[in-house]
Amino acid sequence: MTAIRPYEVVLLVPMWSLTVHSARRALRSRAVPESAPARLLAGVIALVTLSVTVGVPAVRRVIDTVTGVPSITNVISHLLGMSAITCLTAFVRRTSAATGAAHRGRTRDWLPLPVVAAALCTAFFLAPRPSGEQYLLTDHSAAHTAYWAIYIGYVLWGVAAIGVMCLRHHKQAPPGPLRTSLNLIGAGAVTAIVYALHRCAYLALRDSGIPLFDDAVVVPTTQVLLTGALLLSSSGIAWPALTDRWRAYADRRRLRRLEPLWRMLTDAVPEVVLPLPAQLRADPELMLYRYTIESSDAILALTPFRSPTVETAAREQLAAHGVTGPRLAAATEAVVLRCAIARASMTQTAMPPTKAPEPSSDSTRHSGDPLEWLELLAAHCRHPLVRSVSAALTVPAND
Repeated sequence: MTAIRPYEVVLLVPMWSLTVHSARRALRSRAVPESAPARLLAGVIALVTLSVTVGVPAVRRVIDTVTGVPSITNVISHLLGMSAITCLTAFVRRTSAATGAAHRGRTRDWLPLPVVAAALCTAFFLAPRPSGEQYLLTDHSAAHTAYWAIYIGYVLWGVAAIGVMCLRHHKQAPPGPLRTSLNLIGAGAVTAIVYALHRCAYLALRDSGIPLFDDAVVVPTTQVLLTGALLLSSSGIAWPALTDRWRAYADRRRLRRLEPLWRMLTDAVPEVVLPLPAQLRADPELMLYRYTIESSDAILALTPFRSPTVETAAREQLAAHGVTGPRLAAATEAVVLRCAIARASMTQTAMPPTKAPEPSSDSTRHSGDPLEWLELLAAHCRHPLVRSVSAALTVPAND
C-alpha cells in the first residue's frame, strides 16, 4: 500500500510551500552582500522538508523498491536530518556571531559531517539485512549499535549547540517573532535531546525486560519524539517569515479599507501627496504609513472649510437615526469632511471663518490608534446615511 494518508498531506503541503517560498527569496537575494543567512535558512527548511517527506511510509516504500535496498530511506532521512542540524547550527552562528567569528566557524560547522555520514553509511551496510520496516529501531546487532552511536552522538552535539545558542540569545531578543522563534527552536532542541536519550536508554536496557523499552512501545515513542523535534524546529525557523507574511496580508487589508477615504481626501487636497519611488510602493507597511500621514494632513488642510453648524446638525440627525457611541463620532466627522470637501471645491482659496472651527469634539476625545480612527472614519464615509446627510447639509462656500 503506497497511498498517502490525509495527515501526511496536511503536514507536507505547508512544508513544501514554505520550502518553495524560502528558496525563491534566497535566490532573489543571492546577489546581495551578507545574504548567506537567507541561503542557510532556505537550506534548513528544504532539508527538514525532504527528511519528513522521505519518512512518509508511502514514499519510503517506493524508494526502497526502486533502489532494491530495504530500509535505505532510514539512512537517507537520518543523513538529511544531520545536514539540517549542521545547516541550522551554521545559521544560528552566522546571525548571532560577529562577522569574523562567523567566517572562521564556517568550515568548523561543516567539516565533521562528511566523516560522520561515511561512518553512518558504513555501519548501515555492515549490519545484517533487515527483517522488516522498523528493523533499524529494534535490531540488536553490533553494527546497528554502532550506527545509532554515530547518529545519536552527532544529533546530541548539534542540538546541544543549537540549544545553548538559543538560550544565550533568548533574553537579549525583544518580545516578538524573534523571541518566539528562539523559543520554538529551543523546544525542538530539547525534544531532540529527549529523543536521543530515549534511544540511548533503549540500546542500554532493551534486554532488561522493562515494559517501557519493549519494541512495541519504543517504535511509536521514537517516531513521536523525532516528529515533534522536527515540527518544533521547523516551526521556529519558519515563524519570522510566517509572521511577516501575515503582517503584510493584514496591512494590505487595511490599505484596501483606507483607500477610498485617502482618495477622497487627496483628490480634494492633492498637495499633501508625497512622491514615492515605484519600488517602495510594494511595501504595504510603508504604504499604510503613507496613507495615515497624508490622510491626516488632508484633514488638517480642510480645517478652514469645516463648519460647527454642520457638525451640530449632523450629530443630531445621525443620533435620530439610532447612531451612537464611536460610530456616531466617526459618522459625524465623515459628514463634516464631506461637506468641507464640497465647500473647498466651490472656491479657489481657503476663506478663513470668522471663528476658527475645531475638529469634531467626539473625534478629539478619541485617544486610540490614529490608524484605527481613520479606518472607522473610512467605513462611514461611504455609508448611505452619511451620504444623504452630507448632501442635505452641504451649503455654498460664502454662507
